Amino acid sequence: MGEFIDAVTSWKALLVVLLVFGFAPGAVLRVIVLAFRREDPRRQELRAELHAVPRIERPIWVIEQLEVALFEGVGERFVWMLTGRVFDRWSLMSGVKQNAMHPDTFWIPDNDEKAAIVPGCHVKLMFTLRRWPGERMWVRVDQIKSRGRLVGTLMNDPVFVPRLYHGDRVKFTLDDIIDYSFEGDDLCEVIDCCPAHSSDAAVDATTGLALFHAECHGPTDEAAEG
Repeated sequence: MGEFIDAVTSWKALLVVLLVFGFAPGAVLRVIVLAFRREDPRRQELRAELHAVPRIERPIWVIEQLEVALFEGVGERFVWMLTGRVFDRWSLMSGVKQNAMHPDTFWIPDNDEKAAIVPGCHVKLMFTLRRWPGERMWVRVDQIKSRGRLVGTLMNDPVFVPRLYHGDRVKFTLDDIIDYSFEGDDLCEVIDCCPAHSSDAAVDATTGLALFHAECHGPTDEAAEG
């Protein structure tokens, strides 16, 4: 140690040594690990490994981790950024079409049962992907619009479907519904319109479904489409 100190002939050289072998490796590594996602264990693992590396070797070791971060950390984050947006986008499979192809084995609610659906009901939809398994999940109906269009809230936590989470808003049609839930002896728990508007509820001439006020059950068609 004494020989090392003797080799440092000036305070400037000492400052450089402290910077290169003391402060810089840890500081630079903290920036490098940000390339990995927050939940990636490599963030903590690499910072812990630094202290096991001899101090004289740390600058080179840290630079080597930059390669790992660029190709594995940044690369994975870039792929995830595109997943669900550019590729592996989910879509809804039509229950009516599946029933038409497999009428004996693929059951769906009939038109009368669908006509009884109101805000508050839970319906099951098929979420599909091209490269991954699809999922059948429950959606709570929040709004019933014209021409058989509905808006609801996802009640499950997807396993395979990216960019879709519990509580997300889902737009679908009556044809997409493959099942519905019962609450007690009724079809579902009805969300009542407020007393001031309940007498004004209209019925869609195409589907026969009751149309509910946006003031009571959500935004207008224009706002939902936006």
